[in-house]
Amino acid sequence: MSCTTDRCKIHADIELARNMLRGGDLGLVAVKDGKVVASSHEHGVRPLVDAVLADRERLRGAVVGDRVVGRASAMLCIYCDVAAVCTPLASEGAASELKSADIPLFAEKMAPSILNRDATNRCPFEKMTDGLRSPDEVVAALRAFFEARS
Repeated sequence: MSCTTDRCKIHADIELARNMLRGGDLGLVAVKDGKVVASSHEHGVRPLVDAVLADRERLRGAVVGDRVVGRASAMLCIYCDVAAVCTPLASEGAASELKSADIPLFAEKMAPSILNRDATNRCPFEKMTDGLRSPDEVVAALRAFFEARS
């Protein structure tokens, strides 16, 4: 018997996203109705920003799997109204934001904050979102940041 309820479909999408991340070479994957709707081999927040800016609607209702989910990534997921987020590592700020938005988070490990690549300080995107309250503000700040570097 196949599972046709929305809850079963999301569970299957979560498992697919987790397995794809565990494969080791993807930094980001978004799965919707059993199909990959976005993926990237790059790491960091940039692939998710690019996916959101390219087609926000494509991510609506998808399960987003990301290697690391900080507050910036969580706010991007809220902005897109994703169904769930799965990750090996999430920050407490990300968990709090996703919980407030009623988006399930499946994280293997939690950290007080995400660190930068050399682990000497907080991730710059965690810092960037400190004073921002809405997903729209976070998207605008990330868009401006990456456009200034293009």
